[in-house]
Amino acid sequence: MADFLTATNAAIAAGLAVLALVASYRALLTSRTPQGATAWILLILLLPIFGTLLYLVFGHANYKSFERERRKSDEDMFDMASEASVTLEPSRLDTFARIARLPVTEGNDMSLLVDGKATYDAVLGAIRGAQHTLFVQFYTIKDDDIGRDLRDALIDRAKAGVSIWLLHDELPFFGLPSGFKTKLEEVGIRLARPKGPKRLLGPFQFNYRNHRKLVVVDNKLAFTGGLNVSKTYVGRNPSIGPWRDTFASFRGPVVAQLALHFSSDWMWATSEDLSEIAAATPAPSGPLRAVALAPSPAEDIAAGNLYFIALAHAARKRLWISSPYFVPDRDVLTALRFAALRGVDVKILVPGRADHYITYFAAMAYFDDLRSAGGEVWTYDPAFIHQKVALVDDDIASIGSINLDIRSGLLNFELTVLMEGKSAASAVDHMLTTDFGHATRVDIDLPDRNLIVGMLARIARLFAPVL
Repeated sequence: MADFLTATNAAIAAGLAVLALVASYRALLTSRTPQGATAWILLILLLPIFGTLLYLVFGHANYKSFERERRKSDEDMFDMASEASVTLEPSRLDTFARIARLPVTEGNDMSLLVDGKATYDAVLGAIRGAQHTLFVQFYTIKDDDIGRDLRDALIDRAKAGVSIWLLHDELPFFGLPSGFKTKLEEVGIRLARPKGPKRLLGPFQFNYRNHRKLVVVDNKLAFTGGLNVSKTYVGRNPSIGPWRDTFASFRGPVVAQLALHFSSDWMWATSEDLSEIAAATPAPSGPLRAVALAPSPAEDIAAGNLYFIALAHAARKRLWISSPYFVPDRDVLTALRFAALRGVDVKILVPGRADHYITYFAAMAYFDDLRSAGGEVWTYDPAFIHQKVALVDDDIASIGSINLDIRSGLLNFELTVLMEGKSAASAVDHMLTTDFGHATRVDIDLPDRNLIVGMLARIARLFAPVL
């Protein structure tokens, strides 16, 4: 009997060892970063049963198949991009256009929308004036008075005969109530949720989330930026308090590119082709050159990281970036540091308060890396600052959803509009100058901080690959 038990235990141990090795090999093949692969492999080998189960539930997914199929879907859609109003002269946006796989367009106009009230007033006003089509996409929509205002405006337009498509990324059981969605569907509004890689958890997708925020009205007017749809974004969440954010409205040919990005997301989510509806290119409407860049984790060039690297390389005099999170990929951090060493005025504006404590403390572990090269980090004091804005010299500005962190660079679907022109840069300059006027420069090194803060920052940085 003892020999039987010994043999049985040995067989079980051997089976677990084989399973752990297979899981480790799969983690090596499918992880997006070397750090992520190392973390999974160590967990699996040190705790074979627990680590393997965690990997099967949270880590394992058919990423390669997803990336290949989504990339093919996007390429088919992008082949139909309109060439109308495309600039034929060299542009400072050419590098960004190559990253975006779309041309730089001429004849665009932009208006800044600072904070929630201005944003919701403009977006809801435009929705209520829609005559033909509405593309609406948000990462978060809550069933509160802000979310219900959006719902009611969409229902009103649907009853007036406007065709409406709504994309909303949510986790099952944590998203909108069924009654909220039913009211939209009853009037003919099409609803869909973005799809991620196939995995054991199915729709419980924590990576490869669609973080884009976009509204396109009649293919003539578009909005994008940092805000989602809830009372948090007007500063009425008591756990966070006051909120600082930025959206922008756009007219001109770049609206067609934004409609194209929505169509690409919708095609992947539902297999419904909206390319004919999205194909109409608006007439020129202003002095700006612009391109809509939409990084995707399905791409093989890490476009989100290349976006920040391209900003750093384009800067001659200054590079100002406002982001709620500062957990940069190593290559991005190197580009920022090199820009500072070249004499560029590199300033990063981050929150002085936390909404997610791990990312808040992890950011502190990166401050010294930038500061040692001559860059500056500033913390915004009056509110939690959530805007994703960049300013290069006096002629390039960017407004969108891309955070300065590894998750945005590698794991999320994001969106930003880059503009070349004095009017856009001047407006963003004025806005960021005001923001920096309410901020405090970081002048303390991490070793000189409180012992607990320093420890938390160093521990949090270990989680950087998944933040």
